[in-house]
Amino acid sequence: MTATAPTVVGVDGSSTALDAVRWAACDAKLHHSQLILVSSMCPPANALPPTGYYDALQEESERALAEARALALHTDERPGLQVSTKVTPEPPIPALLEMSKSARMVVVGNRGIGRINRALLGSVSSALASHTRCPLTVVRAWSANDSAGRRNVVVGTDGSAASLSALEMAFEQASGRGVDLTAVHAWADGDFTLIQSNQGLEPWGWSDVHSEADRVLAHSLENLREKYPHVRVRPVVVRDRPAHALLDHAQAAQLVVVGTHGRGGFVGMLLGSVSRKVILGAACPVMIVPR
Repeated sequence: MTATAPTVVGVDGSSTALDAVRWAACDAKLHHSQLILVSSMCPPANALPPTGYYDALQEESERALAEARALALHTDERPGLQVSTKVTPEPPIPALLEMSKSARMVVVGNRGIGRINRALLGSVSSALASHTRCPLTVVRAWSANDSAGRRNVVVGTDGSAASLSALEMAFEQASGRGVDLTAVHAWADGDFTLIQSNQGLEPWGWSDVHSEADRVLAHSLENLREKYPHVRVRPVVVRDRPAHALLDHAQAAQLVVVGTHGRGGFVGMLLGSVSRKVILGAACPVMIVPR
C-alpha cells in the first residue's frame, strides 16, 4: 500500500458512524489520503422485499452518504480533502473486507443502527477486526476536541510480529499528529505469584525480570526511534494484564494502537483477547493493525 491509498469509512446513518467519519476525515487529511464513504443497501436474506423496497433503500443510503460527506468536508478546516461516496448492493462486512485489500485504512463506528441494545461491539466492527487486510480503526465517539491538548498515542507491544506492525503504525500516527507516543509492555499475562504461593515455591520477583522486559521493549523501539527521531517516546514496562494496562493509559490518549493478536495468539487466530478487550473498553478510537 502507498500513502495515497484511500481511507474507507462504513456509513449507516448511526451517530457512531458519523463520529467515525469525523475521525477519518481528519486522519485522511493528515496522511494525504482520499476519503471513500461506503453504504450498503443489501436486502434481508431469504425474504422477498415489498414493492419499492430497493428504491427506498437506495434513497436512504444516498441520504446517509450525503450527510456524511457534508460532515467530512465541514470537519476539514483546510480545504483539499477528496471525498467520494459509494452505495454497494453487498452486505457491509464482505464489501468493506474486499475494500480493505487495497485501502490504507478502514474506519467504522463501534455499533451501528442494527445493533442489539445489549451489544457492546457491533457485528460489522467485530468481523472486520477479525479479518481486515489493512489497519482498522473502531470509533466509539469522537469530536475534534478529542485530539486537542496534545493528547498522546498509546501502543501495546510484546515483541511479537503482530505487535511490531502495530508499533510502526503508532509511530506513524504520533508523527503525523505531532504528539508523544506511549509504548506499553505488560510483563505478566497472569498472576504467577499466586500460583507459586499455592505450590509452595519461592516468589518470582518483579525485579528478576524487569531488566529483561526493558531490554525487549528497547529492542522493539530501536529502529523506529531512528526512523522517527522527532517523536518523543515514553516506554512503560508494567507487571499487569496487558488489556488492563492499555486501558489505564488510554484514559488520557487520543488513539490506542494494538495488533490483531500477540504472543498469546496463534496462526489463523481471528482476534486476540487483549485486542478485543481494548476495543470494548477504550473510550478513544482503537486502531487494530494486522500482521
